Amino acid sequence: MKKQLLACILAASMMAGTLAGCGGSAQEPGTTAAQDKSRESAAADGQDKKNQKDGNGDITLTLWHIENDAKRLEVVKRCIERFEASHPNVKVEQVPMENDPYKTKLTTAMAAGEEPDIFISWGGGWLQSFVEEGKVLDIDQNVREISDIYHESALSLFEIDEKYWAVPFRAGAAPVYYNTKIYEELGLKVPETVDELEANCQVLKDNGIIPFALGNSSQWPGALTFIWLSLREGGSQTFLDAFNRTGNATFEDESFIKAGQRIQDWVKKGYYPEGANGINYDTGGSRMLFYSGQAAHIVQTNSFVANCKSEQPDFYENNLGLFNYPVIEGGKGKADEILGGGNGYSIAASCEHPQEAMELVKALTGQEYAQDMSDTAGILTGIKGVDIKDSKLQQMEDLLVNASYMQNFYDQFLPTELGNLHKQTTYDLFGLTTTPEQAAADMEAQAQKDLAK
Repeated sequence: MKKQLLACILAASMMAGTLAGCGGSAQEPGTTAAQDKSRESAAADGQDKKNQKDGNGDITLTLWHIENDAKRLEVVKRCIERFEASHPNVKVEQVPMENDPYKTKLTTAMAAGEEPDIFISWGGGWLQSFVEEGKVLDIDQNVREISDIYHESALSLFEIDEKYWAVPFRAGAAPVYYNTKIYEELGLKVPETVDELEANCQVLKDNGIIPFALGNSSQWPGALTFIWLSLREGGSQTFLDAFNRTGNATFEDESFIKAGQRIQDWVKKGYYPEGANGINYDTGGSRMLFYSGQAAHIVQTNSFVANCKSEQPDFYENNLGLFNYPVIEGGKGKADEILGGGNGYSIAASCEHPQEAMELVKALTGQEYAQDMSDTAGILTGIKGVDIKDSKLQQMEDLLVNASYMQNFYDQFLPTELGNLHKQTTYDLFGLTTTPEQAAADMEAQAQKDLAK
């Protein structure tokens, strides 16, 4: 059936894959023995949930999330404590998990009918599949009543068939981070076009500096550059038309092919570290290249800000800069079309206490929570009214507010198989083991299966 998913039209990510940032970008699910354990655990947890209501009428709400970083978890715990204090008959049982195990566990729980009351979502095709299966509570009216406190960029991530199915609590762009000291020493200026960026890269190469740090062993980091380049080449509508199967639009459009060609050209020119596909971003390999000055740029999600501040505070204060991805002269993409993503909380259709669950979701996506998350963890939430004290976070916020369109990460926007193929074909482009034309053809072949009318 045709996937009717609206893109993020704006009014105005990582130690473990976040975008992400996404939070972090969705990472590739594995098929291992761990999945069997997850299935058993999910079923047990779900059964516990069904039995969690005592004779005094007290309510227990189960909450699954991936806020496992110490600082982010601290903020979540404080929010839950405030909620429980104001709702003495409600007990919240939170289960923080790592990104990939969470996806496996939730999918298994959904299939078994043992889902938690509240769960984290990335929006896009991932959320839409659960919506179409009737697993997600329709909270559209509730969301619209509080929608004025959220940036449209964040809210629109969770709009499917003109209804909102989650409430945002994180949103951010994926800009180009750069070493300001290197730029100053070499007399470089922040580029506004890709031609200017390439000229800077040549100067960097001439001075023995790697233009871009990249650790692509988990595939999603390199995919960020592909999405940026295809967005700059074809503009937002090209992707949307290919996704929606509009007219003759396909994933073999020249914008996707040109993006692949440019990536391979940059690989051959040495713009990336040798063996980038074998470097692990999650364990810090590419970040260390950037922090040490061996590389001048890194394209990453908004979570990189918090990572850098925690791992290298001196570098963060004195050397870190960021800029919006440059435009391509002659391309259809506009400067105010950006790449980014976010997270939201959805409520399961099976939740026995939807009113209390919605009250908890409001607390976990409210302004007090957002301010605490900004101050404590350096994370943007997509929630208005936050006093952002960090100038770099403010730059990130400005990108969101001033954008006309935010392209969600492909592996979150697209159906699972197509999203995973996108990461694999991009990985192969960086590894020079496929051609741009073949990568585009492979994507289109899968799209015809997954996005058929």
